[in-house]
Amino acid sequence: MLPSVTVVIPSYNHEAFVGAAVASALASEGVDSLEVVVVDDGSTDASRDRLEAFRGDPRVRLNYQDNAGADAAINRGCELARGELIFILDSDDELAPDRVAVLGERLRANPAAVLAASWIRVVDAAGAELGVKQAWRTLPPWPAPSAGPFLSDLGDPRLALLETNWISTTSNMAFPAALLRDHGLRFLPLRYAHDWDFALAASRLGGIELVETPLVSYRVHGANTIGEGDAAGQGRMRFEIQWVVARHAAGLLRSAARSDAELVHLRRLLAASAPTFGRDSVFDQLLLLRGLDPTSPASYDALLEAGHPFSTAAIELLGG
Repeated sequence: MLPSVTVVIPSYNHEAFVGAAVASALASEGVDSLEVVVVDDGSTDASRDRLEAFRGDPRVRLNYQDNAGADAAINRGCELARGELIFILDSDDELAPDRVAVLGERLRANPAAVLAASWIRVVDAAGAELGVKQAWRTLPPWPAPSAGPFLSDLGDPRLALLETNWISTTSNMAFPAALLRDHGLRFLPLRYAHDWDFALAASRLGGIELVETPLVSYRVHGANTIGEGDAAGQGRMRFEIQWVVARHAAGLLRSAARSDAELVHLRRLLAASAPTFGRDSVFDQLLLLRGLDPTSPASYDALLEAGHPFSTAAIELLGG
């Protein structure tokens, strides 16, 4: 039995799904002490009514805040968490009953691991299965950037994250609370890739335990953020993805390489693997602007500010 677990649920305008999300977390097996911390991020639909139905369950802690974004809701939930392990669950997804026990035991058995994830059951709005995402091996979100070989061919879950966000969703993340406490990790205010950035940041600190069984249901419906899709929206999403990958690429490659020769090889694989969306020049410039320092310089972080000349031009190019 796991000693203590917190499931953090950031909630926003998912009145049709949030009740099932909370119920799935409460059905988690193999835990001595389970709490579900819900942070509603200013929902304007009936989500609050659905959440209040759980008010009488002592395992559920309900919190409400003005709309500040998914990253702020997750960070607030993690601050409130009292469990030794933290699982994230988006308010439109569901956990399998044994997910917490299986991933928790994998983390407990490997102290060097900082993150655990599983395969994903992809479902529609009604809960019907659409397929199973087997990490980076199936259901790619976009065509391969080249003929390869790729970083994912090495079979290292950390390096595969420089190629594609195979974790796919914050609902597919479990980690020790100490990861936040000891290293100060937080989810950044990114609209499309806050989960990817967090996973890459964690990967620079330790390993990833991948359970090759679908233990979370990711729901595809009309309001998924990743589906926002005019040219400008696609350009912003692609720029944010490239910014995140370039932010962590050098540090992660250095931590994975066992020799200078292997580092050179990994850099070549990165060039063939990175999600450049046919605009290699943008990614190459981001790598140069990021530099090799352990933390990204303020000038690099400033690229995300609205109206920045470089990002404005890059977003237009990537949206074309």
